Amino acid sequence: MDIQERVNECLSCPNPRCETGCPVKNHICTFIKDLKNDDLDQAAKTLYEMNPFPELTSQLCDCDRQCQGHCVKGIKGVPVQIQSIERYIYDHRKRNVQPKEDNGRRIALVGAGVSCLSAAIRLREEGYQVDIYEKLNQIGGAIYSGIPDYRFDKSYLDNIQIDLENLGVHFFFHKTIGKDLVLQDLQKKYDRILLGIGAQVENTYGLEGDGCEAGLSLLYNLNVLKKQNEYKEKYHSAIVWGGGNVAMDCARSLKRILDEVTIVYRRSEEEMPASKREIAEAKKEGIQFAFLENIQSLKLDEKGKVIGAHCVRMELGEPDESGRRSPHVIEGSEYEIPCELVVCAIGQKVDFRIIQELTFGNTHLSSIENVYITGDAYLGPKTVAAAIHDGQLAAKEIMDSF
Repeated sequence: MDIQERVNECLSCPNPRCETGCPVKNHICTFIKDLKNDDLDQAAKTLYEMNPFPELTSQLCDCDRQCQGHCVKGIKGVPVQIQSIERYIYDHRKRNVQPKEDNGRRIALVGAGVSCLSAAIRLREEGYQVDIYEKLNQIGGAIYSGIPDYRFDKSYLDNIQIDLENLGVHFFFHKTIGKDLVLQDLQKKYDRILLGIGAQVENTYGLEGDGCEAGLSLLYNLNVLKKQNEYKEKYHSAIVWGGGNVAMDCARSLKRILDEVTIVYRRSEEEMPASKREIAEAKKEGIQFAFLENIQSLKLDEKGKVIGAHCVRMELGEPDESGRRSPHVIEGSEYEIPCELVVCAIGQKVDFRIIQELTFGNTHLSSIENVYITGDAYLGPKTVAAAIHDGQLAAKEIMDSF
């Protein structure tokens, strides 16, 4: 199907549901209309106006729950393939940002994740001097360290870095806040500071042992440190505890190097927050799913090594605050799954103590003068699209503060 056939499927709804499902607030119907009128340049302008990184969203967004999941055509049939249309625009028209003359104001961004990258583009457009400090040697944050190479080509991040450097953004790598960077020193040097340090503390709910790891730590070891051979030599079977996209990435990465991988999730498949496409791919790859089951504790040998997980079966009750049916333990249903590796992919939280105690309310401005928060550090763990949008909101608040 060519691009004209795809865009002609759009009904041009007067109240487009697809746009309400887009965290970046893309003007989807407008750029599709531009393409219908054979105006690719205007379609690109419409897209980039709201979304500076369509090469990320068109590949990493959970479109089945977001834009395409809200498309009215999807109610009784196949939704408009918005993600592929967005990718088409990116493939044929790249970013063309023209920054205004430097206004003399300096902004420090701590963290080179998507939210800070998004903020950087908007700030440079308006003539602000932007320096980005990153603890790793590469931009992208959780995309770089957490998303496996088989799912996303990291060269797109290299291209984004080149584009930003050409805009005048300066990057400083191997700089960790609280270690190489002192907040008070940055405050003296810059007019404003934007912290995009992510949700860096992973939940394990007390599980520990040799062979128990947190999900993002595992992905860092595999994606950044390239320890595949080490894991392959040490383990043969693994359990991934959780039901989100991090759990899917962990399980699919492990399945490429281990014989047996099982995902344990306390609700049913219907309640699983992971992308439906990722779940389907995991099943194709031979990953086992233990739905309505949960881990209570780990079984360790005399040396403290994991040799199994003590599990329990669950049943679903009434919906909880998340809107999903709440899981409850079935009494007397305890059992054990033998394994050598247990990966806890059950969420993260933010810890600002690595900087100093701070709080924030309904805006991105923190309780510390001229210090703003963005991305997962502000929202909690969210999607790539949500991070892009939040970075733009934070940039606007910074600019409005002068």
